[in-house]
Parts: sequence; structure tokens; C-alpha cells
Amino acid sequence: MSRQPIPSRGQKSAEPAVKPTLVCVGAQKGGVGKTTTARLLMHWLDETRRSHVAFDSEYPQGSLKRFYPDKTQIIDIAEVSDQMRLFDALAGARDNSVFVLDLRAGYFFDILDKFDDLMIFREARDGAFNLMFLHVMGGSVESIEEVRASLPRFDGARHVVVRNPANGADLTQWDESDVRATFERQGGMELKIAPLHPLAYGAIDQASATFRDFAENKLPNGAAADFSYTLRAYTKNWLIHSMIQVDRLKI
Repeated sequence: MSRQPIPSRGQKSAEPAVKPTLVCVGAQKGGVGKTTTARLLMHWLDETRRSHVAFDSEYPQGSLKRFYPDKTQIIDIAEVSDQMRLFDALAGARDNSVFVLDLRAGYFFDILDKFDDLMIFREARDGAFNLMFLHVMGGSVESIEEVRASLPRFDGARHVVVRNPANGADLTQWDESDVRATFERQGGMELKIAPLHPLAYGAIDQASATFRDFAENKLPNGAAADFSYTLRAYTKNWLIHSMIQVDRLKI
């Protein structure tokens, strides 16, 4: 049997043909629709039958976990023991599983620092796994400056700006900003997800249902519900258009 050549020093080994993906959903500013975006991503993963697990860093009560209790773990991302639950699982995955991290407000830049410390960006650059940030935009100058400050930080990761899906914020300032122009020159992608009608969104939230269960008139336990036909129709139409946007990520 002939020997296989040994890679020379500094030569990268071949990337795995199949590798996991870590998708971080977040923003420094609160109230911009981070968990709504994470819920849409979970819906897409269910619809496409991709193996996935979510980590909800809204410790201790959680937010995403209320809608996906069987697929979500609540973690305190500032604690090393909880970081191990996420990053060790990611490093050990040998398939195309997707790991979703729903970041709590105020921790966006901290997680970028943590990824530098733990060499997450370097590992992604070297092909160990795919890394993507869904950066949820509000309509304020504060959100625009947040994107500006983060632009140099994503070497090794895909940086995707999500136009606020939750409250229909006015993004005129973002559209006209030099930050957006720079983002586009660097190859950044935008997802444009329209807001769901507030009556439908409120009914779903009150029921603690997934978007899919509400649209299919089911309670979280699988029992038949009695949700409004009209609100379910709005939700179905919104999901169709939202999934077209999520498809563009090519996870």
C-alpha cells in the first residue's frame, strides 16, 4: 500500500465535504426582532428537515425556548461551562447540522470578542465549520453605527443584515447611509422580511405557538385550536414570502 503524502508545514488539510453551520442571530440593540428572526430560521430548518438545535442566551428565562422547547437549550453565554455546551458540540459535529445561537440584547460585541478569544473565526476560515451572523437592524442611528463598528470583525464569517422583521421600523436612514454602501461593496447580503400583521403576531405570541402550528390551527401540544382563519391566512402568506428570503442564505 502506498503512503499518503503528509501535508507540509503551514499547508491546510482538505476541508471536510460535509460540515456543520453555526448561525448567530443578534444585535447589540434590544427590541429589533432577534428572536422573531431566530423563529423564522427554526421554521425553515423544520421545513427543510435539516438537523438542528438552538441555544437561547436570554438567560435564565429564555425567549426562543418558549416556542421550541424540545429543540432549544437555555445557556448563559458568559459562562464557560455553557460555552462548552455549544462550542464543543459544534466542534464535534461530523454532519451538516445547524446550530442556532439566539443572542441576548447587549451581548453582540461581547460575542465577537469571545469568538476572537476562542479562535472561532479562525476555525471557520480554515474550513472546520460554516459561520454566519444574522445581524438584525432597527431603524435608528444607533443600529447603523452598530453595523459600522462591526464591519471589520467578520473575517471568516458571513455577515447578513436582516431588515427589521418585527416592528416595521423606518429604515430610510440605513438605505441612504455610507455604512450600507460599504456593506454592499464588501459583499454583504440583506434579508428583507416584511412585518407580520400585529394582530396575527400577538395571537401567536399569546398562544406560545410556532408560526407553523398557528398557521395549521394547532396548539403547541398538537391538539386542534380555534385560531382566526383570517389571522392564519395572513401568517401563511407571510411565511411564504419570508421563506423565500431565508432560502437566499443557502445554509
